[in-house]
Formats: sequence, structure tokens, C-alpha cells
Amino acid sequence: MLKRSLPLLLSLLFFSAAHAQVNKAKQHYHAGIKLRINSQFPEALAEFGKATTFNKNFDSAYVEMGNIYSKSGKMEVAMSYYNQALAINPKYADALFGIAKIYRDAIKKYDSAIYFFDAAAKSDSTNKEIFYGIAWTYNATKEHDKAIPYAIKALEIDNNYRPAYGELGYAYRTTKRYAECVEQFKKNLAISVVDIAHLYSAYALLELNNKEGALQHYEALLKINERMAVALKKKIDANPAPGSN
Repeated sequence: MLKRSLPLLLSLLFFSAAHAQVNKAKQHYHAGIKLRINSQFPEALAEFGKATTFNKNFDSAYVEMGNIYSKSGKMEVAMSYYNQALAINPKYADALFGIAKIYRDAIKKYDSAIYFFDAAAKSDSTNKEIFYGIAWTYNATKEHDKAIPYAIKALEIDNNYRPAYGELGYAYRTTKRYAECVEQFKKNLAISVVDIAHLYSAYALLELNNKEGALQHYEALLKINERMAVALKKKIDANPAPGSN
């Protein structure tokens, strides 16, 4: 009887020990998150490192370490941690996103940035920053037409996401798609009022020689962002009225 139950007992002991290791890893990970939130980065790194000691497959802990090193400018170290996370989970969006930002901001290798942003978007279609990252990168490479749908996607996720309005407005102005700009931002403004949407709408209307329409956006902007409204009014005043020449 004892001989028959011994394998089961050993199996239970092994499972219990493994479960305890996982729990310890989680405890250190959550401690690291609290420290990171409090900007105690060296202490946070130590806790995340302990988490991976107890669980070598703790992909989230590797990403957290990658994020901290990335923010401190140690890009090679950050990249190594992101890659460790991807070795465990090749479709981990946060790791792919972290690598994409390094290629975009530090290495300036935009083709690689697009590749990793795109891979991250396929794994997580709800992250506005990923789509904004793609839009920004396409604008940086002067492929403005390609930037537009990704900026729109970011705004579909969060209509108040100001950075995406900046990329979208810039892409529309650069490609001279003024009418499309006005229509797109009209849709966005129907959902929620965002100052930069009013600003770019006014710019587009001025290009379309619709000074009256631009003034309407100025009046709306004056109520929510006076500084931006003043800058817009200077632009409007400098723009000659239709037929004045």
C-alpha cells in the first residue's frame, strides 16, 4: 500500500513546492509594482528580479524591468529583458510595444519600429498608444497617408486622446486633405469636445477659404483653451477674406 501511494505523495509534494514558488514570485512582482508606482525604481527592479528567480517564466516581470531600464536610457538592457519576455510569450503585446518604442525613439530605425508596433497591434487591438505609435512613425517617415488610418483607430479607442489628434491633423494638413480633416473632426467633436480637434478643423477651413467656419471653431475653442484660441485668432486674422485680393 505504501509503495503504491509513494509516487502520489511525491507528486503532491512537488506540486505543493512549485505552487509555493509561484506564489512567492507573485508576491515579489506585486511588491515591485507598488515600488514602481512610487518611483522607487532600484527597489522595484530588485523585486522584479526576485520574481523571476522564483518563476523563470514570469514574462510580465521581465517587461517591467525592460520598461524601467528603457525609461532610464539603458536601451540595450531594456531590449534584453523584452526579448526574454518574448522568448516565453512571442505574442506578448507589452514586450513588442517596448521594443517598438526603442527602435522609434532611441535607435531611429523606423522600419523595425513599424514591424514591432504592427505585431503588438495584432496581439492587442485595444491599446491606443500602439496605434498612435504607428501613426507617429509613418508621419516621421513622411508616409502621411499611411499615418491617417492608425491615428483614426487610436481615436476610435479613446476619442479624447490628444496625441492622436496631433498626428492626424498633421497628416491631413501635410497631404492637403482639408475637407476630409473637417469631416473627420466633426465626427470626433460630436462625441466629445477636444481643443486640438477644433484647432485643426479651423486650420483646414482656412485652407478651404472658409474663414467664417474657422471663426466658429475659434469661439468654441475660446471656452476651453484660451491660449490655443488666441494663437488660432492670429492665424485667422492673418488669413485674407475670400475675394479680398
